[in-house]
Parts: sequence; C-alpha cells; structure tokens
Amino acid sequence: MEMNKKTLEEHCEYVREMARLSFYFAYMLQRKLPEESLSDILRNHTPFYYHAMGYLADLPRPEFEAVAADSANEFEEKMYGRLQDAIMKRAIELYPSSMQVGNEWNCGSLRYGTPEPSIPGWCTVHITNAVAPDSIFTDPAYLPKCFLKLMDDSEKEYAYTMLYAGTWLNDKDKWLALFPEEWQKNLTPHEIQIPSWHTGHWGQLITARGTFNYKGGDFARQNGYLKYAVRYSHCSYTAMREYLKSIL
Repeated sequence: MEMNKKTLEEHCEYVREMARLSFYFAYMLQRKLPEESLSDILRNHTPFYYHAMGYLADLPRPEFEAVAADSANEFEEKMYGRLQDAIMKRAIELYPSSMQVGNEWNCGSLRYGTPEPSIPGWCTVHITNAVAPDSIFTDPAYLPKCFLKLMDDSEKEYAYTMLYAGTWLNDKDKWLALFPEEWQKNLTPHEIQIPSWHTGHWGQLITARGTFNYKGGDFARQNGYLKYAVRYSHCSYTAMREYLKSIL
C-alpha cells in the first residue's frame, strides 16, 4: 500500500498540470463570462487557487490582466512561465498535507456539518478519498458503511432526516448505484456548466492516488467544459438505510 502512494515528483506534476489547465481554461471562459475579470475567473471558476496553490490568496492578481495573449495556449505558457517558481515552491510545501485527510472527515471518506437554515433537517454530504491510493469504490462495502455511520451520527447530533449532495459523482453510474430509487427520481439533469472552484466540480481531475487525471484534463481543454456535470439530489434517511442494508 505504502509503495503505491504518490511521490513528491507526482505531486509536483499534479500541481503543475492543475495550474496549467487553470490558465488555459480561464482564458477560454472569458467569452462566456465577459462581465468577470480574468483574475476573478481564475479565482472563482478554476482549481488554481485551491487545488494548485492550497488556498494561497496573496499572488498578485493584477498580473493576470497584464499578460497579453492571443490564445489560450499562449496565455497558459506565459502565465506558467511567470509563476512557475512560486507554483513549484508551493507544491513542495503542500506535499505532506496532500497525503493526509483532516479530522473534519468524521465518517471515513464522508463528512457532515452543521445545519443550514435554508434546508432544515437536510444533511449536506461532502466527499473525499480517505483510502488513497485505493479508490473509494475498491471495497464495495466501504461507502455504504460510511453512509450508515454518517446517518447514525448526524441524526443523533442534529436530528437530520434527509441526505443531500451536489457533486460530479452524481453523474457517475458507480456512485448512483449506492442510492435508492428516491435519489434517482430527485436527481437533477446532466447539463453543461461553468464550474465553480471546488472539488464538487474539479474532483473528477484527481485520481484515487491524488495524481492528475490527464484524460479528464484533455476533455476540458478540447471542449471548454468538464466531462461530468455537478448534479444534485436528495433522499430520506429511511429510504437510504433500507437500500444500503439490502445491498450489504
């Protein structure tokens, strides 16, 4: 298991490719978001600040606007050339923490938080990979057990009665197989989207080992959008428990 974990070199490659794709993708998005500055597009719609730079917010934003480029390729090359040293320095700094899952993940690869006033009784589910370098789907019983723990714990703490999630995984059959018919009926349709900055959208570009998903990155470059759309759904704890117990 240890020998399959990503190396420092692989993490630096991951950060580099996330940054490069961010520059390319942001340039392409200008046509769809003419009301937003290029700096804001990079911050709000790409993985650059979060995935590549680890929430580093003090890079000089005006430089993004000052780089003259006639194509996405040119902008990517100029921006990476300008920021390469800072990006690689940050990659090395973040490598140790990239190999760990924080204590906030209270149910294996899932976590729940405090209630949201707009959706009382609903538990918003967040997803990570706490079993890397394995996939969360390697053991068929793993995610069902995570969900059962999440429902038990969150019901006791906050009296939640409904599961809710918005994620690119809702566009994947392997994930949807974990949920009852009620979830399938409430699922929003697949739509081409302008992504936000977070893993709900960009997690599809991270492999189980935490490396860069080149296939997904190539799709984004060629099409100007991500392959898997963020879709939303919900179901009752009762329906979810009954279904999971039937497949375990």
